[in-house]
Amino acid sequence: MSYRLLLRIAAVLLVSLFGSLGVQAAVGEGQSPLPGKRLAIVIGNSDYRSARLPHLANAANDAIRFSESLKRLKFDVLTATNLSSDGFTELFKQAEGKLADASAVLIFYAGHGVQLGGENYLLPVDTPNAENLQELIAGAVKLNDVISRFASRERQTFVFLDACRNNPMGKGPSAMDGLAQIEVGENTFIAFATQPGNVAVDGSGDNSPFTTALLKNAEIPGLSISDMMIRVRNETEAITIGRQVPWDQSNLREQFYFTEQQVLDPAQLSASLSRILADPAAKEKLKVELASNDLQTAVLIVGQTLRSVEVSPLPDAAAKPAGTQVASLEGARQSVVSGLETLIVGTSATETDSQKATDLARSIQTELRRLGCYRMTVDGSWGKGSVRALTNYYKNTARTASATEPTVELLSDLFLRSGRVCKDPVVVRKIKPAKVASEAAPARKKAANRKAARSQQQPSRPAAPPPDISGGIGIGGVF
Repeated sequence: MSYRLLLRIAAVLLVSLFGSLGVQAAVGEGQSPLPGKRLAIVIGNSDYRSARLPHLANAANDAIRFSESLKRLKFDVLTATNLSSDGFTELFKQAEGKLADASAVLIFYAGHGVQLGGENYLLPVDTPNAENLQELIAGAVKLNDVISRFASRERQTFVFLDACRNNPMGKGPSAMDGLAQIEVGENTFIAFATQPGNVAVDGSGDNSPFTTALLKNAEIPGLSISDMMIRVRNETEAITIGRQVPWDQSNLREQFYFTEQQVLDPAQLSASLSRILADPAAKEKLKVELASNDLQTAVLIVGQTLRSVEVSPLPDAAAKPAGTQVASLEGARQSVVSGLETLIVGTSATETDSQKATDLARSIQTELRRLGCYRMTVDGSWGKGSVRALTNYYKNTARTASATEPTVELLSDLFLRSGRVCKDPVVVRKIKPAKVASEAAPARKKAANRKAARSQQQPSRPAAPPPDISGGIGIGGVF
């Protein structure tokens, strides 16, 4: 047997072996990856000891309420209220111990904050009764140090600051009200309760206007952080009658969804839809919301306006026997199908079958988009792109494809599914720095020298004889 033949046999065996491994890897990639742990550090300082720093009734409440929301969204939450300078140190040390497993870090701070010389400082509750700003910030926490401590190019970092208060020492050449704009690092998102240099209010209710808007929108399904902040900005501005407009700065590499790991109770979703459909005014509100939202999001938004409608996270699997869960899900599904027959498919005699089919397809596309599986235009046209999105959904949920065409039963299944099912990771590749002129010049000189050397080695060709123009110059026939 020849050496070449042995090599060919070995190559075939290797291809076969790695090909089978590749198939297994592809199957693994098709399934939903294990969700990364998302760490949240939530701080609310209300009880300040300095006479120069007024009590903030809502700051601790803001931290507690937002922590509860983040826990429902499956964040690993560290919550602290009324932190001293040493308390900040201990909390950050505890958080650093959790960084290794974190795919994202969120920091929320409500309390007093000041800026001096373009630097922002978070004030502990044991801040002294200072005579000047230098004394005031002696034990303060520099915001840039916090960001650099927890930010990383490999994970997303989010900072929410409800700390834009009046400067307690008064304004000066280097001291202004509110907080200063920040140079955002890589893969970082920073949100201020109001514009840089402006003052945010604590609010007269249980929470500040900014946190009130944040709590209202953080758990709405399918909203990217960009879309969520637009809602928070508009609602905060409305609450404060234009005096406070939240501000954000971003250098993220991919979108982030608070509700990516959200798990809602299907039975409660079904019950919420039934209650809304039974209320004529709520049903009209739902139709309005469906013009710009998917069904699940529209139900939750309208549900916020009805005290009797509330959707909670699904309890742990151990809380209910498996058989009870299956029966509950099947009952919820049947109830939703019944409601959708009238809501989406409709009973209007003026709507043609073609229009009803388009409405149904559009509704399914919006649900697939909320789940992260559909990234094309939502137009109600069910084509190859829609089928691919549905196939992607089935693959990521490890389910057998039960339908490839729009049906009310399919819409019901998608409506009862929460979280973000399909997530294509963004691979960040390092870009080689371009050569500067000083590095490029020697390379060009070497190339020119090589070209000149080749031209000297080749024999010169004789010059071409001049053209014969004795017969005149023409194109085509003879003149």
